[in-house]
Amino acid sequence: MSNSQLPDVLNVKPLNAIQTMNVETNQLDPIVITQNLCRFVLERKGILDVGSVITMSVHPVDATGDKKCFLPTKTGCHSLVKKALLKVGTKVLATSDMYGTHQTIRRAFKTNEEKSQKDFVKNGTHDVFEPDNAGTGKYQMKDVIYDATGAAATIDPSVQITLSETECPVFSIRLSELFPMMRNVQLPLYLMNEPVSIEITWNAQRDGAADLGKMLCFQSGFVSGGGKTGAKIGLDNVKFLADYLTYEDERMSQTAKLVNSATGLVMPYEDMIVTNTNVPAVAPAPAGAAVSTQTITRDLGLSGRNVRQILLHDRPQIGGAVVANELMGQYNSASFNVASAYNWRVNDQTVYSREVRLEARKANQLSHCFGTPINCLAAEYSSDPLTNKQVANHPITNDVISDSTFEGHTMDSISAQMHFEGVDLSTSPLNIPNSGLRVGQKPVEHLRTIYRTAENNSPRVSTYFSTVERAFVLRNGLVSVSA
Repeated sequence: MSNSQLPDVLNVKPLNAIQTMNVETNQLDPIVITQNLCRFVLERKGILDVGSVITMSVHPVDATGDKKCFLPTKTGCHSLVKKALLKVGTKVLATSDMYGTHQTIRRAFKTNEEKSQKDFVKNGTHDVFEPDNAGTGKYQMKDVIYDATGAAATIDPSVQITLSETECPVFSIRLSELFPMMRNVQLPLYLMNEPVSIEITWNAQRDGAADLGKMLCFQSGFVSGGGKTGAKIGLDNVKFLADYLTYEDERMSQTAKLVNSATGLVMPYEDMIVTNTNVPAVAPAPAGAAVSTQTITRDLGLSGRNVRQILLHDRPQIGGAVVANELMGQYNSASFNVASAYNWRVNDQTVYSREVRLEARKANQLSHCFGTPINCLAAEYSSDPLTNKQVANHPITNDVISDSTFEGHTMDSISAQMHFEGVDLSTSPLNIPNSGLRVGQKPVEHLRTIYRTAENNSPRVSTYFSTVERAFVLRNGLVSVSA
């Protein structure tokens, strides 16, 4: 069944005709709330709107950290969530794992207007650039407060993280952001016999370098130790603002008849499978060489699945541990000075006739996954506009992003830190069955050729987000889901 065959009231799109609709907004408290986990149980009434939101706040653990920290600039409050589950009874309907990392990728495709005028307030993000104050042709951060010199910026007071849980900004995450499923369908709670619940596992940020940037980044010079870089959730600010929709009796009855029919209501939807792999460091290049070549093949499994897209996030490590970027925290995905190359093998066939190496083509292939171009500076995406191609190891010699500071960190530290990759395997832009590529018995393989230099020689953690098709069946009040 395609989404166009679903009842209009369950589709995430404007109705075909004018309808009378009632919206009831209820504030739900979690039935379980700790620094590790929270759980909401939804009321069995109406249709759950995808615009429903979960609110939250975050705070430094130590009083001396007050007003010296900020949310990862490209991730915002999404950094607070480690994992989320949408459940019907005991059945898991949808899963969002490594949520902050996935949202960092997705947010790169929003418009500057949405980022600056909405997400800045709702999510606490700072990810829009504008021409710098000095008129040098470089770019500097927007939505921050500059001093008289125009070269040093601090966080806007409206999104300033504070120690107080009562005098602090409260951020929000939409249900449609939390679960890919909710971007396509709305749940008819009034027809479901089992309770629907949302479980969130919070990220944890203990004091010290290993956890720095998981939830909060800190002002330059603010050294870990003594509990000063830990973070905690503001438990009293965790709420679920649920919007329940009801329509005229005829429309609600039509949907009920479909649910109570022999076939029931069948809804295709998207879910996410997350795969983490490691890319080892390599030995220094041989004497007289500036670049060494590393060939990597990674199996993602996915056999028997209909796969629509695969996204790659590639985070560098130092000494076997993830090191936080000054502005992006632990959500940066760094490019190589010498552009790497990749291909995909699905069902024993490579997706591309030759390896993809040009950075512009990588960005284009990634954009196919979202149906719109990536919206960031070229210098944020890749090292390519920054490096000297006349030298074998492509050293960075060009500045595009200003060296002005934000909370003491130079803004150009974000250069080449948004290098996401992706492949679109879908056969249709619609949310319909079999719009993804069916994977046979052999696993999907990612084939990589990485050119290593002294500047890009560390090990990496590669995270793959695979969007797969699932089916939700509601029959006589009972829910079943495909594997």
